[in-house]
Amino acid sequence: MSNGFFSGSNPLFRLTGRVLDLVVLSFFFLLASLPVVTLGPAAAALYYSSVKCLRRGEGSPYRSFWASFRENLRPGIGATVILLIIAVALDALFVFLTMAAATGSTAWNVARWAFLVSLLLPAAMYTLTFPLLSRFTCTAGGLLANALRLTVRHLPAAVGAGILNAALVVLTLKTWFYGSVLLTPALGALAVSFLLEPVLRRYTPQAAEGEDIPWYLR
Repeated sequence: MSNGFFSGSNPLFRLTGRVLDLVVLSFFFLLASLPVVTLGPAAAALYYSSVKCLRRGEGSPYRSFWASFRENLRPGIGATVILLIIAVALDALFVFLTMAAATGSTAWNVARWAFLVSLLLPAAMYTLTFPLLSRFTCTAGGLLANALRLTVRHLPAAVGAGILNAALVVLTLKTWFYGSVLLTPALGALAVSFLLEPVLRRYTPQAAEGEDIPWYLR
C-alpha cells in the first residue's frame, strides 16, 4: 500500500510535482530577469519549458529553461531593449494625458481613455513576441516585425493573450508579498499558451516524411 502511495503515478504526488515545477520555473524566470535586459530571453525560456515539459511532458523543464535561455539570449536582449524604450515612451505619454485630463477637459479625458484602449495592441504584441522567439530563430528586428504581423493577423487571440498577461502582471504586483510571484509567471505562460499555440502551429513547418514529429506538433 505504501508503494502505491509513494508511486509516481499517485495523483497527489503528480500534483505536488507539477506545483513544484511551476514554482521552480517561476524562480528561474525571476532570476534570469534580474538584469532587466534579459527579460525577453527569460520569458521565451519560461514559455518554452512550460509548454514543452509541463503541457507536453517532453524532457526536463529545468534543463529546457536554461537551454532555451542561452539559445535566445542575443536576439532576446535586442528585442527587449527596443520594447523597453517603446514602453517608456508609452508610459510618458500616458502620464502626460493623465495630467491633461486632470484639468477637467472632456477632450483630454476622452483622449486618455482612447489611448488606454489603443494599448491593447502593444500589449498583445509584447505577449506574442517572446513565445515566438522560443519557437523560431530570427534577429531582433525580424522578431518584432513578425510579432506585429501575427498580432494583426490573429488579433482576437493576440489581444486575449495580452489581456490575460496584463491581468496576471497586475495580480502579481498586488499580491507578490503573499508569495504569488513564485507561481504566477509559470502559470501565466501556461495560460497564455492555450491562446497562442494554435497561432504558432500554423506557421511551424511540418515534419518531412520519415522524420520524427516535433513535440510542438504532436
